[in-house]
Amino acid sequence: MKVNKITEKKESNFLPGKGITKITTVPNQQELERNKELEYYKDIFYQCGKCGTCRTAYHENGWPRICPSGEFGKFEAYYLGGKNLLTWAISTDQLKWTENLAKIFYKCSVCLACTQQCQIPEIHHYAGEWLMAMREEAVRQGYGPMPEQVKYTEHVMKENNPYMEKHKDRTNWLPSYIKLSPNAKLAYFIGCTTSYREQEVAIATSEILNSLDIEFRILDDERCCGSPVYMTGQTDKAKAIAEENIKIFKEAGIEKIITSCAGCYRTLKDTYPNKYGLDHGIEIFHLPEFLLDKMKNGELKFNKSLNMKITYHDPCHIGRHMGIYEPPREVLKDIPGIELIEMNRNRQNAWCCGSGGGVRSAFKNLSAFAADERILEAKETKAEAIVSCCPFCLNQFKTNIKNNEIMAFDLSELVRKAL
Repeated sequence: MKVNKITEKKESNFLPGKGITKITTVPNQQELERNKELEYYKDIFYQCGKCGTCRTAYHENGWPRICPSGEFGKFEAYYLGGKNLLTWAISTDQLKWTENLAKIFYKCSVCLACTQQCQIPEIHHYAGEWLMAMREEAVRQGYGPMPEQVKYTEHVMKENNPYMEKHKDRTNWLPSYIKLSPNAKLAYFIGCTTSYREQEVAIATSEILNSLDIEFRILDDERCCGSPVYMTGQTDKAKAIAEENIKIFKEAGIEKIITSCAGCYRTLKDTYPNKYGLDHGIEIFHLPEFLLDKMKNGELKFNKSLNMKITYHDPCHIGRHMGIYEPPREVLKDIPGIELIEMNRNRQNAWCCGSGGGVRSAFKNLSAFAADERILEAKETKAEAIVSCCPFCLNQFKTNIKNNEIMAFDLSELVRKAL
């Protein structure tokens, strides 16, 4: 298996619960809390030296570009350095909110690649917090979210999904042969994208759980986790969604949740307790974590060789946001016949697919730009397929791949093929 040794790092080198590397070489580094409002971080913005380090992968081979927003916008305001200056100006009343200012902060997938590159410790560790806080402030000031995001939020509040689909159709994908356990304490949380757009992921995951004799259930009233609402700065509405979901989980007696969606995983495991203060006490597992555990216990064994060259795309929501890099790779490399070829930008330096943070709905040209660059990078590895663990990334690639130039799969689909 080919591995980019430059970017392969031990998980202990990352910040707790995230996929951003630690900076520990500077004495008297200021320790801050996460998920605070803009005012809390106001003394940190001015530390930005506008050096441009946030634009490229720091000290990596070729210093490849890293920020889709900046590379597409081609102006300083769209890079982290520019956003830091604008944030300082807003927090010190040097600048007033406008529609154009709000758009700058929404033309960003909040992938956190820029924070990984910054070598000023406080900005490196916490810039993602004020990027989100600025969106929340834009909402409070009446300049956010973007019109397309308002529309899908209204549908989330009405039909519990952002795809303009009917809530009653959420489990139309479910085959009759899937064995469910109505009283199971473990739930498979499907997520909106998987339920309505990438249903093969839901089928594959359910079949895998059945093959492992895992007793699980699918909640009759599963709803949007709230990630698309929260990521656009609408915290109050997103928290209300979270509270309703937790009520549903508790009333159903759920103790563990497996999800195959990176966004749902981050939202349920991190945003609910750490942003909203909703300590639900439910164990949350992303599918590759769960499969790796079963693999190590000898419960998951692969019987078929796939004979494929693949490359793996790190989703931002489980990568830099949550620090899950190795479990998907360990599962993939255990599948007979799989050759994993890394893209130059991988793990904490992975280039975003361009679909997160509300970008795909409101700024389709930026979204497609990011996806096209990642697809080109995947093709350059000579892999037959790009594989990920996020249905949103998967759908983004499928939408933007042209002329069947490369295939796109979710990890669950390859696992199912190899059983």
